[in-house]
Amino acid sequence: MSIDKEIENSFLDLIGKRCCRKRVGHGRSLSLGFGVRIPHTKSKAVDAFYGEWEIGTYSAAWRIVQNGAVICGSLDVVDSINELDDRLQNLELGAILSIEAVSELDIRVKLDNDFFIDFICVSAEDDEMFHIFGPMNLYVEYKYPDGWKVGKSNAPWG
Repeated sequence: MSIDKEIENSFLDLIGKRCCRKRVGHGRSLSLGFGVRIPHTKSKAVDAFYGEWEIGTYSAAWRIVQNGAVICGSLDVVDSINELDDRLQNLELGAILSIEAVSELDIRVKLDNDFFIDFICVSAEDDEMFHIFGPMNLYVEYKYPDGWKVGKSNAPWG
């Protein structure tokens, strides 16, 4: 299953950017920053910066695979979110090589160092399963069954 060229072109500059921020958050959400570190003043945020590009999910299951083995995932049995976040912090994820729709229910982000991250739709709830925040308020989301959508993060949708 391919991603529409117009959608793919919107995040083309993300390809080749190195990971600069990793975080497992509330509800086992996953946030990964890439490119230049952009400082912010949000007092409740764990990190003092975001990546120039941010990818992740608020609600989908996810897994990080290296050399064919799952090494970290949203359903890992842990005593706390901090323990899962510590596992993530120990990984050197590298740079994004590609983002692809493996199926209508799965998005795969390929990274160097033989890593890939799968974002897996496991709920019928009406929420995006994968998102990208980029420069100039770019926002890209994938939601099953609606598909890909591109817009501005600082403007109303619809």
